Amino acid sequence: MRAIQWKKYSISYLFLIPSFLFIATFLYYPVLLAMFHSFTKWNLVESEWIGFDNFTNMFNDPMFVKGALNQLIYTVTDILKAIIFPLLAAELIHMLGGKKLKYMFRTGFILPMLLPGIVTVLLWQNMYDPSNGLINQLLSVLGLESWAMPWLGDEKTAIWSLIMMGFPFIAGLPFLIFYAAIGNMSQDQLEAARIDGATGWHIFTKLHLPFLVPQFKVVIILTIIGSLQDFVKILVMTQGGPGDATINPAMLMYNAAFGASQYGYGSAIGIALFLIILVITLFNMKFLKTDY
Repeated sequence: MRAIQWKKYSISYLFLIPSFLFIATFLYYPVLLAMFHSFTKWNLVESEWIGFDNFTNMFNDPMFVKGALNQLIYTVTDILKAIIFPLLAAELIHMLGGKKLKYMFRTGFILPMLLPGIVTVLLWQNMYDPSNGLINQLLSVLGLESWAMPWLGDEKTAIWSLIMMGFPFIAGLPFLIFYAAIGNMSQDQLEAARIDGATGWHIFTKLHLPFLVPQFKVVIILTIIGSLQDFVKILVMTQGGPGDATINPAMLMYNAAFGASQYGYGSAIGIALFLIILVITLFNMKFLKTDY
């Protein structure tokens, strides 16, 4: 039977071979190569096997420890931003009366997804400019010149300035996930709750939140993965500075590989991030199963 099926679909399988080759060449091979070179001292010209020295140096590196602590702050705040504000926006839009009004606001929140991320980064970089930036100019107009400062140049404010990028934090993908889930809720349950005298707060806490648990899990996992991989905004806006105030492991990996030509050490940091993401993904698949 299997032989018959193989003959029937053999041509279809042949058409899949180019896709598998591309995946193996541009996805799996680089990962395997990075795994190998994470155990070497490699500068693209010479490769010397040094075992676990790169990983030992990584965990003994004060810069990596600082980057890991910064990453914890980034990740926690990213999760809060990805849940609270998009969920609030989705709830408020669903409370609107007319379909046209809902469509207008929904489209308005989704449109920024069409912009390249670097555009947002450069926009906020200009807003934080200490001389002509919008934030300091606005403080000057309000008579609060004493509050003006080099937001990205001060160790006390640099990391929080990066965290505040994108305010009011209504990211398109989490917003769509929450909005779609709320729209798929049983209207009969909602009407029954209103007839029983449930207020908007009770409907939100007793019906909406429990129903949205699968969506929370998806958004949290995607946010953690994105946060661990993100270094573009840090590279463009602060390059990890001032000092090590905004550094994170992904930025350290970039600096080691492309700044100091320590490709083996950079590979070790990349493999460490890969393993963290892999563990989180497996944990989500194993223990946080959802019915969607």
